[in-house]
Amino acid sequence: MEVELGRSGASALTFKTAGTVIFVGHARLPQSLAPRDASPVISVELETDVGSGTIIGVSAKAVPELGARLVAGLLTGRNINDSPQGALEEIRRRYICPSQKALTTAILKAFEAHSRSRQANLTNGAGIMPVA
Repeated sequence: MEVELGRSGASALTFKTAGTVIFVGHARLPQSLAPRDASPVISVELETDVGSGTIIGVSAKAVPELGARLVAGLLTGRNINDSPQGALEEIRRRYICPSQKALTTAILKAFEAHSRSRQANLTNGAGIMPVA
């Protein structure tokens, strides 16, 4: 089953619900950047194929559109089982703004969510929690 959601100011999101797991990381924005009427948290979601471990979808909330596209371009196609360090270094080099640290922290926490799921012994051969 595929679902398409519209986002204001961004292209529509499409994701496959069967056979994937979504790992999420959050990080607080610097106080000077936190909007008064919205959440002061950056969220990064990594939709991952259960069988291969490939990241097939990326969403970044509270990140400007170009930054979110950069993150999606750098993470889509990577394997969730591999270290995110290369992508994080690329973001540090190419995304220069006060919220950079919060963004890289949220990405790292999404990868850590995957690691926790593996350590909890709730995984299959790809190291991802199977979908019920």
